Amino acid sequence: MSNDASDGWTRAAMVVGGVARRGDEILLVHEHTLGGEGPDQWVLPGGRLEPGELLDVAVKREVEEETGLAVRSVGSLAFGTQHYAPGRDQPLLFLAFNVDLGDVTEDSFTPDDPDDLIIEARFVPVQEAIDLVLSAGVFPGSQSTADFLRQGPGDGPTFSLWDLNRYADGPIARLPADHAPAGSARQPDGSDQSVPPQP
Repeated sequence: MSNDASDGWTRAAMVVGGVARRGDEILLVHEHTLGGEGPDQWVLPGGRLEPGELLDVAVKREVEEETGLAVRSVGSLAFGTQHYAPGRDQPLLFLAFNVDLGDVTEDSFTPDDPDDLIIEARFVPVQEAIDLVLSAGVFPGSQSTADFLRQGPGDGPTFSLWDLNRYADGPIARLPADHAPAGSARQPDGSDQSVPPQP
């Protein structure tokens, strides 16, 4: 993938990430933002799909490039987010999948990132990981990752829907609905309001 911002995130429609756990730790990468348009950030390893690439192939490739670790298998969906943002000509869809790296005993790793954006990759205790992913600010990706990391071990995948053109302080809905009653969604003013059920 090119690190030229002009080809990039304004048109990117599909991004994937890998969730790798080691006990109570999660694998994160510390990276420069694409095009240098924002602060360095801590994120799950991942990136855009290449043309014609399947989801599992993209997850494996991105995790291996950004961490230098071999992915044994790509598993179930962990969480997802879709968001509209000013300047994008289509929504961005991010899907994070559980990945199996086998037995990894090292604490930090050597990325093989063709985009040269990765500063470091390492396993981080979950509570510290939440703080790190939110350290560059609250964005759909960072907030959705932090929300996922706060979930209990038996919780299923969640999906957050954002529209930053209308409401920048959080998702307008979560699937399955979290604290709002069934048939309701977060409104741009932050309130929960009933919406008609979808057929």
